[in-house]
Amino acid sequence: MIYDLLLAGTPVSPPALADALIQAVGVGDVDVDVADRDDDQSARDWTAPVLCGYGRLLGDLSMSLDIYVLDALFEEETAPSESEFAARLAAALGVAVLYPAVEDIPSAYWVVGPSGETARARLLSSDGEPPVHTIDAVESAVAELPGAAVETLPEILDGEAIGTPVADAALAGRPTGTTASVEGHVHYDLRVWERLVRRLESGWAPSGRYREDLFRRDLEARDDLAVIAGRVDQPFADALRSAVALLDSVFREYTEEAADPHSAPDRTDTTADHWWWRRRPRNVPW
Repeated sequence: MIYDLLLAGTPVSPPALADALIQAVGVGDVDVDVADRDDDQSARDWTAPVLCGYGRLLGDLSMSLDIYVLDALFEEETAPSESEFAARLAAALGVAVLYPAVEDIPSAYWVVGPSGETARARLLSSDGEPPVHTIDAVESAVAELPGAAVETLPEILDGEAIGTPVADAALAGRPTGTTASVEGHVHYDLRVWERLVRRLESGWAPSGRYREDLFRRDLEARDDLAVIAGRVDQPFADALRSAVALLDSVFREYTEEAADPHSAPDRTDTTADHWWWRRRPRNVPW
């Protein structure tokens, strides 16, 4: 098994790291070889069943770890997943440990604290050499990261897999165009609108969360659709209006008129009846 982990806080000594790795492996006292990746590698014990190369980091991170554990060590039990191994190591070292999230987003990580609490985290790195690493935000508080903002991460929400069957059917065979073109706007706006509708319909699955600023952005996509329908060719305009009407009906079902005008998103455009701005989710997720 291979584990790629990052340590927050202050660096730990190689002997302390070796002891923690033995605890994290959890199959008894085994030989561990720990070495700085930038040092001479000729003296390493490459036959050790647990190998760990580390590098020093700047900023909120202290060390990066490349850990190899011989599969044969786990003959009588299932090898720990990366998340489980990170939790074991965090507990053994008393520091927060980060591991990459599955999303294809460079900044997306999970962090696990010594007591086992986990949270999504946003990790940013400067352009300098060597880079300085900052844990910018987490989705729930982690005691070892007091400087990180606590917020729902918008890039994770936008990366969630949400089907858009209505948009896919309506846009099948249509050219995508450039981002600024009418075609580009149609592809973007219709899928954004359907993603919001599907979130509402499913009770904000898969995460159960959403952000009010993203909700407003999605309503702006609906604004664009109100205009774009008059700028595309026939009969696509009719197909687009039908798709939007279908999605609108679901949006109405899972939203309600805002009792307090100040609780509905502001809208100053009076050129059309942007009724969607006067509604709010029945189940508010922020």
